[in-house]
Amino acid sequence: MKTKILVLLSLFSFSALAIDHEMEALVRSDLANMPVTEKVTLTNLVSEDSFDGEFFKIVKGKSQDAVKFSEEKHLTFRAATAYYHLMKARSFFVDVVKSEYVKNIPKMTIRIEHSNQFSELGHFAHDNLEPQFNNALTIPAGKGLESRGVQPWGMEIWFRPSKKINIKDLRVNNLQQQEFQVLLSQFRDQIRMQSLQRFLSNIAVAYTNNDYQGPSPFSQESLIRTVGSTLIIEAGYLLMDPLTKMLSRKWYWLDTAMIPEIIYHEYSHAALSDALVLSHSTAVIEGMADFFAGQIADSPKLATRIKKYNTYNGKNAKRKQDYMIQFEMQDYANTDFVFGMLWEMKKVVGDKQGLDFMYSLRKNITTNSGIRNELIEGILNTCDEMCEMPFNDKIRILKALNLKGL
Repeated sequence: MKTKILVLLSLFSFSALAIDHEMEALVRSDLANMPVTEKVTLTNLVSEDSFDGEFFKIVKGKSQDAVKFSEEKHLTFRAATAYYHLMKARSFFVDVVKSEYVKNIPKMTIRIEHSNQFSELGHFAHDNLEPQFNNALTIPAGKGLESRGVQPWGMEIWFRPSKKINIKDLRVNNLQQQEFQVLLSQFRDQIRMQSLQRFLSNIAVAYTNNDYQGPSPFSQESLIRTVGSTLIIEAGYLLMDPLTKMLSRKWYWLDTAMIPEIIYHEYSHAALSDALVLSHSTAVIEGMADFFAGQIADSPKLATRIKKYNTYNGKNAKRKQDYMIQFEMQDYANTDFVFGMLWEMKKVVGDKQGLDFMYSLRKNITTNSGIRNELIEGILNTCDEMCEMPFNDKIRILKALNLKGL
């Protein structure tokens, strides 16, 4: 009887501590998946006047104090949006994926408007180092540096401030544009060769056929017909870069605390960190985080355009891409190839068990895994563990991977 009373008292104490608070936040509309501002309920708070919850505490910059509800609206709007979507992401991993690891992750500090670089020893890099904008980062827990007064810290997520940057000042690997330039260059060379062959063929016909009655291969009409297509292709090739610069957006910015899918992506890194340690960015671990972010958002598109907060083009798991060696390089770690490949794998193994399959996959790969070797091997090993008919299912998996160019 005494034990039952203690349990009831503990449950009562917990319910008394759990506070709900309504605030405006940015969410996706159900119909068109467009960003809209709505009043949402922030659950599991432990404070009546700040963004301090049982699982997350939202702070500004290097502060250790939770953002107050009474602070400026632009700050509380970001804090509310981040808190709301972090709770949604955690609920997905706890209630849908049934992750015991995520269930037991200690309370995380979430930093918004935070521009310092990360230091493995000092937590925050010195303020004199180049500040960071337009991105987000999930950092591992650290032991601190007692001799320098740096206290230990837990796993955190940092959302950088948004800053408008001229597109010409960015170091961008625009993979789609590069692919198009390569194809156009190849087409250009092909047209040149066809024009030359046509010209030589006309000469051969005109001067070897005694009955030839057609125009001279050197006449104005013949020359225009022969080289016209080449001139058009040359003009397009030479004008492509100036036209692209003239027509493309001039400024880039990304308010990561306001993009639900980016919030899901960063929390997915934390949720997968029992196997995929938070050390550096690779195509495989970014693709894994993209996959679960897409599942939480229930959409194959990530970070779709939010004009006020974002000019980032985003990712699409349904994009048809063949594997290229460049996808193994860190500069291309954030392309959507692995995202699309894993999205397809979930269908191949079956939507019902696909989510469990992908979550188990993390145990068969590492942070340093490459796409062509370790990721494929990890998928096949996971199938051995989880597929009902491993032999048949692995054949279907290999067929799907082959269609991706692997």
